Amino acid sequence: MKTDVQKAVEVDAYILKASGLIKEKRGYNALLNLLQSGTLMNERLGMPDTMELCKILIHLKFDYEFIANGVKLTENAKVNYYNTVMYPPKAEASPERIYQNKHDRRLSVGKEERGTRHWGNQIMAAKKDSE
Repeated sequence: MKTDVQKAVEVDAYILKASGLIKEKRGYNALLNLLQSGTLMNERLGMPDTMELCKILIHLKFDYEFIANGVKLTENAKVNYYNTVMYPPKAEASPERIYQNKHDRRLSVGKEERGTRHWGNQIMAAKKDSE
């Protein structure tokens, strides 16, 4: 079981790689600063570029919030991202979808039951009745 610190380090690496930003560019460094410190002030990139960085965070489904003159990660954003996006809980198979044998997997469409007519026969009988 990984600790929250190990999860945060893994999330940082994942976000930086998934962002598609180039390492030597200021956007990458700003994102790295946001992930390490938890806040990014608008003076670092300017308001338009900060909004572009927020679009990347939205696309990656990473939680953040706006503060006065900047952006801040929400509380436990990295752990939540790790648990919900990177490694979501596996859905349990519902018992209704589990088939017991080959007969259960066959579709019973068109099969005649006792006391009823085959659906194809019903259509043909309706046509004959209308003529």
